[in-house]
Amino acid sequence: MPRRQKLIFATFMFVGLGFFVVAGVIGGNGSRDDISVVNNPAVDGLIPGRGDEVLQQQTVGIDLAAEYRLVELTISPDARCSAPVDVTQFTRHVEGLQQYLFAPAPGTPIEALAGEFNCARAVFEEIARPGEFEEIDWSFTVN
Repeated sequence: MPRRQKLIFATFMFVGLGFFVVAGVIGGNGSRDDISVVNNPAVDGLIPGRGDEVLQQQTVGIDLAAEYRLVELTISPDARCSAPVDVTQFTRHVEGLQQYLFAPAPGTPIEALAGEFNCARAVFEEIARPGEFEEIDWSFTVN
């Protein structure tokens, strides 16, 4: 292989590697840009994330820090949380991860998420301070 071809090949390899690095930096931010999550020590993540576009059977929930627990989870078929449906009794608690997850299914209060906008609202408390509630709400769209 002539020297010129090797040089061109190496240049393309470095440019391609550079694109992967840039794509990782840009795409790697995810929900960490959500100020209400970043600045709240109780909330590790929202499922789905604020503004995400999901399917009707998407699991909805919250990922809390180890010292917090869920008190109530509601889901509304609009972006303003104006008609909440309490799904707390149907949430699954993932031990060790402190995730509280609701999956729409037949026999639950919500069999499928409403089309267009949905709003979820979680009320939680610090385990060491029962009765002192905090809450967070977020909206997402269903395709």
